[in-house]
Amino acid sequence: MTLQLEVNLKQNVALKMTQEMQQSLQVLQMSAVELQACITEKVSENPLLNIEYQDHQIGFKNIEKLVLLKNQSTSTNSTKLKNEDYTDAQSPANQGIIDIEKYLMEQIPFSNYLSETEHKMLLYYINNLNESGYIDIPLETVAERYDVAVESAEKVLQLLQTFEPVGIGARNLKECLLIQIAQSYSACSLPYQIVEQHLDDLAEGALKKIAGLCGKSKLEIQDAVDYIRTLKPKPLQEIIHEAIEYVIPDIIVNEVGKEWVVSVNRRHIPTVSIDEYYSQMIKECDSKTKEYLKANLKDASILIQGLEQRDKTLYRLARLLVEMQPGFFEKGIAALKPMRLKDAAELLEVHESTISRAIKSKYIQTPCGIFGIQTLFIKGLVNTEGTIDSTFQIKAKIKEIIQSEDSKKPYSDQNLVAILNKENIQISRRTVAKYREELLISNSTKRIRYS
Repeated sequence: MTLQLEVNLKQNVALKMTQEMQQSLQVLQMSAVELQACITEKVSENPLLNIEYQDHQIGFKNIEKLVLLKNQSTSTNSTKLKNEDYTDAQSPANQGIIDIEKYLMEQIPFSNYLSETEHKMLLYYINNLNESGYIDIPLETVAERYDVAVESAEKVLQLLQTFEPVGIGARNLKECLLIQIAQSYSACSLPYQIVEQHLDDLAEGALKKIAGLCGKSKLEIQDAVDYIRTLKPKPLQEIIHEAIEYVIPDIIVNEVGKEWVVSVNRRHIPTVSIDEYYSQMIKECDSKTKEYLKANLKDASILIQGLEQRDKTLYRLARLLVEMQPGFFEKGIAALKPMRLKDAAELLEVHESTISRAIKSKYIQTPCGIFGIQTLFIKGLVNTEGTIDSTFQIKAKIKEIIQSEDSKKPYSDQNLVAILNKENIQISRRTVAKYREELLISNSTKRIRYS
């Protein structure tokens, strides 16, 4: 028996990403908030990095002034931009959050003396309100926790349910609505009856069925339902003023004269530079320290290059959007034309994944408002005339048609298809239903009104 050995050679082509490339891609896909956190973390780890908040925005002419270190470990130059290279940008204000516990506890009636246990139970309920203002904890659990009867736990909960906003402390949507109705109507009223006995039918918009079950006219049911729809299903939202999550635009586009001026917004992103002191130390320190400093200098250089590349990519992309979507910048989202990531990638001569990273969690500020850059890349449908209608245009048309319909005989999705077809928009019933739902518009059955 002979043993034969064979040697097979294969040639594979593979892209090996360098540390610089990986860092650039990571930085590119970060939002402004994520980038802030990343830079802060890097600075805390790397003694060679300095940061400086300039609170300004930077134009592309200034991006080109940035010095690429390219791992020159002996360089003593600090990579910064001068103050005169910036222009001011507006800053959003912060808004505080109301103290829910204090707000509710201050409503305890002076005439209603609470024992220490009842006071603790009330505080426990308040601290366990969910985001809607409901209590999800069974009365039995509270009673057991404080070693009281279930009736005592319910008594304290009923006290909470008398507080503002009306409906606070309810155990479900039905109880929340009934508490609100009871302030204006009796338990025998039609709105109270509809919520208590026919809430599921109300949710389905089955007003004709409710009229038959209640022995009332459709017009009476419609009036009662109109009132019910004015109630607040999430009472806690009435008093919580959450800190507004302001959108930080990464790109700002303004019209100056007859020209569109593009700026990369760096107001909330600090300027990163190399500390000259440590750069000098590399020449004078021992070999071990020099090795440590060189490693940190390389990391600092890679970060700075990633930030520069991010700015350049965003600027180039913004310029392309201005060229390809002039109608959008003049008239807003309704004039947006279909455009794919692939189209932008080919024109900028980069990979499609680069565009995908560049637009992730990024925003563009225009004279028509602030938009997520991702929303500018939309699909479209070819109409009978051979041109392409964007999904925004089609949705706007669907909304317009529904707003002008007869409320007693609203259009079905198939009716909408027929109307759109007459306007040269070829679309399926399923797509119409999808767009209608995305517009938060109910189906035809739920849109019926009797007054």
